[in-house]
Amino acid sequence: MILYDVFICHASEDKNDFARALAEALQSHHVEVWYDEFSLTVGDSLREAIDRGLASCRFGIVVLSPDFFQKRWSNRELSGLVAREIAEERRLILPVWHKVGRNDVLNFSPPLADVLATSSAYGMDRVVADLLRRIRPAESPLIVARDFLIEKGVTPPVVTDEWWLDIIETKQAEFAYPDLNHGWRWIFPLPFDSDRHGRERGLNIAWTALQLDWADAGKAQRICQLTHPDKVHSYLREWPGLQERASESAAILALYAPQLTIPGFDNGFADVFDDLLRPENAELTDAFRYGGPQTLDGKEPLCGDFIAWRHPSYGNYTPGELAYEFVTGHDGSYSRNVYDALPCLLWLLSSDSNWMPNGLRETLTRGFRHRTHWWISNLPLEDDAIQRALYGPRSRFAYTRSLRVALRNQIDGALHELSLEDGPDQLVAKFIEGGFLEGYHEEQTRMQEAQKRSNR
Repeated sequence: MILYDVFICHASEDKNDFARALAEALQSHHVEVWYDEFSLTVGDSLREAIDRGLASCRFGIVVLSPDFFQKRWSNRELSGLVAREIAEERRLILPVWHKVGRNDVLNFSPPLADVLATSSAYGMDRVVADLLRRIRPAESPLIVARDFLIEKGVTPPVVTDEWWLDIIETKQAEFAYPDLNHGWRWIFPLPFDSDRHGRERGLNIAWTALQLDWADAGKAQRICQLTHPDKVHSYLREWPGLQERASESAAILALYAPQLTIPGFDNGFADVFDDLLRPENAELTDAFRYGGPQTLDGKEPLCGDFIAWRHPSYGNYTPGELAYEFVTGHDGSYSRNVYDALPCLLWLLSSDSNWMPNGLRETLTRGFRHRTHWWISNLPLEDDAIQRALYGPRSRFAYTRSLRVALRNQIDGALHELSLEDGPDQLVAKFIEGGFLEGYHEEQTRMQEAQKRSNR
């Protein structure tokens, strides 16, 4: 198994004036270096540790010097590298001449004299640049990905670790075509195409690794439209790269977290959200739907659905349309939906939503009452009391004891998904007070009357 990019083979006399500085310089370029002072700890078997280093490096940097030529131990290391070159049929020895010239090397080893070398006489910057050109040929994608992650403050494993294969396989299986069936949230279009080669492919892999981390965290914490804005901002700042991608894809951010579009909760995103309100950008924030949006005056909405909470009149959408999109909004690829409608309504009715502006909260709650069929008809109907309440004669509708018990059971079940300050009894009372079942009957009546008019 390859664990290191390079093994530095040198004489101990060359540590202070060259070898240590070379190892440190390579490390500063995020090269995985086996160097005895870095890689050995108290109690290690010197021979076994060096043998492991020799066997698990991609390249061997050999610092050829007068002292090196005299050392039996360093010559043993060189022999090991030569053996690997023969067995693997590839060049892995990278010679560095230190205080020697061609004739010195020729006298020591004619084959080594024939290998293009760099020299400490050129200066450390030149030596490192020469070595990096061989260690990182043609912008190796995994090397690029590793270096990018390190720059972002993430410490990935060495490039030969299977972790990298997991990243690529997950990208292909889960994120190649993000859609509603995958169940992932907090994924965004990545800035580099995975179909490219070299550097761009490496950057795509790195961004995928970052995205997996923040998507996993968002999923575990259920960061969604119900989350307090302060917590959403903390989440965005916590994960490397997330705030950057969210800002670059502000329409999708508005889909995932519409609460951040509310003036006053838009810290760091005000400009990009204001830009989405411009008419020419409405298409970016339009929800996918099979029919036209419902508006207050039957005219076109004044902005896209996902940015409507920022608009002074909520984009001219009806409360019912706003409530529907509050739960189910999606654009065909990315989805807002984390909780079903009943948990979302209970959250609105609870004191946990007190941070939301009263006007918006009341509008959404009213929307649940005025446009009910899409969510009430999807409630589990195992309980006869709820079936009778919904589908029995409207004139006989009443909140009987059995109906109250059935509602409490439904609400209690929904609360298992949420952590709310209000208990089930409080929310049953607020649900009844809100008249949502009555709203269902009223909507059914409106639909029947509309059908009669269309049949005339």
